[in-house]
Amino acid sequence: FSYRIIDPKSKTYMSKYYFFFVCWSYFFISCTSDSPLEQALSKSGKNRMQLEQVLKHYSLHPADSLKYRAACYLIANMPGHGWYEGEALDVYKQWIDSVYCGQSFIFKATLYEAFFQQPGATEGLVRYEDIEQLDSNFLITYIDSAFRAIRKRPWLKNLQFGQLCEYVLPYRVGHERPQQLFRLQDSIFHTDIADLLNYDDIGNEVATGLGLSQIFNGRIPREAKVLYRGNLINYNLTGCVSLAMLRSWLARLTLCPVALDLNPAFPTRNDRHCWSVLIDNRQMNSIQRLAFEVNKQGKIYRQTFTRNPAPDTGISEYIPPFFRSPFYRDVTSCYTRVKDVPVTPLKPVSVTYGYLGVFNDLKWEPVAYAGLREGRFLFKDVGCGIVYLPLIYPDGDAVAVSYPFLLDLTGKVQLLQPDTTHLLTLKLKRKYPSRLMLRSANRPFLNSVVEASNDPSFRRKDSIGVFKYISELQWAEIKTGSSQSYRYWRICSRRPFYVGECVLYNAKGESIKPLQNVPGFTASSPAFDDNPISYAFSDRNYILQWDMGKKVSLSGIECLLRNDGNSVYPGHWYELNYHDGSGWCSLGVKEATERWVEFSEIPANALLWLRDLTTGKEERIFTYTDGKICFW
Repeated sequence: FSYRIIDPKSKTYMSKYYFFFVCWSYFFISCTSDSPLEQALSKSGKNRMQLEQVLKHYSLHPADSLKYRAACYLIANMPGHGWYEGEALDVYKQWIDSVYCGQSFIFKATLYEAFFQQPGATEGLVRYEDIEQLDSNFLITYIDSAFRAIRKRPWLKNLQFGQLCEYVLPYRVGHERPQQLFRLQDSIFHTDIADLLNYDDIGNEVATGLGLSQIFNGRIPREAKVLYRGNLINYNLTGCVSLAMLRSWLARLTLCPVALDLNPAFPTRNDRHCWSVLIDNRQMNSIQRLAFEVNKQGKIYRQTFTRNPAPDTGISEYIPPFFRSPFYRDVTSCYTRVKDVPVTPLKPVSVTYGYLGVFNDLKWEPVAYAGLREGRFLFKDVGCGIVYLPLIYPDGDAVAVSYPFLLDLTGKVQLLQPDTTHLLTLKLKRKYPSRLMLRSANRPFLNSVVEASNDPSFRRKDSIGVFKYISELQWAEIKTGSSQSYRYWRICSRRPFYVGECVLYNAKGESIKPLQNVPGFTASSPAFDDNPISYAFSDRNYILQWDMGKKVSLSGIECLLRNDGNSVYPGHWYELNYHDGSGWCSLGVKEATERWVEFSEIPANALLWLRDLTTGKEERIFTYTDGKICFW
């Protein structure tokens, strides 16, 4: 730079030169060889000149200082963002445009993105990188439009500039080709979301999804049909992924700062989840409110436009797919109590990264990573109240490197190292934790009455007993105490009810069954088919009845009400396993003859897993402490 003396009286002249000096100094500092901006520019290839024109354009006037910073932010974080093109995607979009021509832009944009949620989505498509394709005209037009739009939105006034860059400025939502979103807003406000602009709390409308009713005329359809690579499939529009995409588009087109948070795998049940949160700086914001709903989720990440630290994908070591993307930021500490957890492998390992896994869908799913330093891994911000297993992936398959551990709610690590010097015997009744919703759903069955008659119309009948108790396993039973015999029997209630299984005992205590497929009595058949999750439903008078075919005396009746099929059932084969720090070890296989199965010689302090080898897939790991079984 040339140095010159400036007249102190010429404040405008001085401020301009001062701005030039500061701006160009910022540019050259930012463009040092190891800065994110220079690293991005170095990946732009022939497009570098276009990107530098954007930076130069905003460095000429002091009034454009924020636009210059915005341009630096977008360019520095472009690497890794891009879109796909190809015949399969063109055919898919053309089909949606023709079938859903009357639907809103947001609806169709969500269905476009659904393409990339299907198996083999990118096969045969060509990838285009933003950093190599977006020219100066697109970026300058986009940034200018963005700043004009931001000034018109009063709900953005309390956001910091960095928050505006992250949650309002980005030009893409998913895999779409970049568009001039702020021009797009003006063309669709009058059709899609005009009413929303009348609300002061527009952010809450978008974040909670209430604003979606404006797009769908008050009702969100459950599914839409899409033609994917020649196959007509149903796409669920009420799932968490599709709703998050709908809300993301709605948020972007209203300039509402909404983020998408997710957990890659539930630590206490199968599947995963994502949801939208409003970004604001109030004392009690939507993230804090959601914390009460999504506690004990293990690890939670936020999808960002910003590039975040991630494992080095250039090494030969296998990296689980979720961690290959730099566009996830760990936000677990926003939701729950966290703790840094050091893990030293039981044996020396030769890897770059280690992972923490949670038990999900009958296997360990990685949810956190850490680099190996001085023979150990230090996992940051680990959510409390969860059981984890330290893992590595030396050859693409998960390998345990230490014992599973419980990070309790106080942040204390409890190592689940089996104690083979102290052996236990357990009677196990379930392979999955009981659901509270089932207890409340079955509560109306209490005080239902059993009646019997020898007249199929029950004009003359006797009251046999009343169901006074429902067990934790959702069984209700009565002892009749009657020696009289009847052909027709029924259960009467004051409210509708379901019965999964009904067990009838004769005077000798033997299990017997009624006739099946009898006219007028067929509704009861599923209650006697030995399938606990096929249900007989009471009729419009809240009655369920059956025909024994002859007069019988019943000494007892047991009913399994609505349930999840995860209790122990006679005739099913079960296997109990414990984890020894390297893998699962079997404690044997047994057929259940009662509503429980007993295993012995179980090491104390072990992490256990009861498998139903006959049917079902909902199974949870558990521990046995102080005489109680605790599922995790």
